[in-house]
Amino acid sequence: MTDRLEQRGAPLDTLTRFEPESWELVSAEVRTDTGKWVKSTWRVRADERFWWVVVGLGNALVTVIDVDPRRRGMGEGIVTGGPLYARVDAVNAELMRTA
Repeated sequence: MTDRLEQRGAPLDTLTRFEPESWELVSAEVRTDTGKWVKSTWRVRADERFWWVVVGLGNALVTVIDVDPRRRGMGEGIVTGGPLYARVDAVNAELMRTA
């Protein structure tokens, strides 16, 4: 993984230290059958550039992508409301109660 980050000129120290309190959440991917979280994408400004950092289970770094600062990750496959969104919200709430 670090080889890929180095090839992309990514600032390793910043992007490999998961800091959800200061990173901007772009998207969270969940399983449609269980509603449980799979991975999330975060927007991070580092070294005068914007990066998307994809984090998987166990806070594992999946990949980083150098992106245009205006890119927001809203596409036709992004669900922001409706029955599936409500189901995922309920699953998340239950997981947080039992954590």
